[in-house]
Amino acid sequence: MLAELTQLGLSQEEAKVYLATLELGGSYASNIARKAGVNRATCYHTLNNLKSKGFLNSFNKGKVLWFNAEPPQVIANIQEEKLEKAKELIPQLLSISNTLAFKPKIRFYEGIEGVKTIFEDILNTKEELLGYTNLNGLGNIMSDYFKKFCEKKIKNKIKTRIISPSTKDATKLIKQFYPKDYDKNLVEILLVNKDEFYFENDISIYENKVAVVSLNPDEVIGLIIESPTLAKSMRSIFNLAWLGATAFVAR
Repeated sequence: MLAELTQLGLSQEEAKVYLATLELGGSYASNIARKAGVNRATCYHTLNNLKSKGFLNSFNKGKVLWFNAEPPQVIANIQEEKLEKAKELIPQLLSISNTLAFKPKIRFYEGIEGVKTIFEDILNTKEELLGYTNLNGLGNIMSDYFKKFCEKKIKNKIKTRIISPSTKDATKLIKQFYPKDYDKNLVEILLVNKDEFYFENDISIYENKVAVVSLNPDEVIGLIIESPTLAKSMRSIFNLAWLGATAFVAR
């Protein structure tokens, strides 16, 4: 539970002190420090930090300050408030970004979490998604996540066309990744001869972006290139490949 609390923005000591206060049902700083196993001198400072973040409240009990933990639901409320504030900031931050004469056009990502960030960006598209991929490769590096990605893609009604090598498990993986009875008009997948057309990367073309992800488990990296001209060219090349791929669809 400590790890989860730190992911919500608390330090390790703050998480320990909050849990100790919650378990005690409220107490004095000295008792909380003992229960949390932290230094008594720094505990008072930590308690005040938690008060400022909305996790605790306090009042004088006799001549000594008594600390109470706010109900756990407060944690969810605090995070919801932060999310709302972040959403309110987005238009302002975008307006600042758009005023820059030279802004970054390429974003580079490493590791599974980085690759997930790329796919989460793809889920925001309002236009058709085109791509070359290798279903076996995706299954090898992120099977569970990609199943959730496909489910979200269907839920968001993102029109998709994909070309992939017809490996031994390709058809089985389509059934594994995509929801049962998904709309075949919403997602079209062409399986082509793996000996002639084998992809070791996932290339996605959406809106004015091109995302490239390595499907090699030894180099889990990826990038997003934001360029209207590149996206337009890649889209044209894909459409040409899609027409030609019908001649190589695995039977």
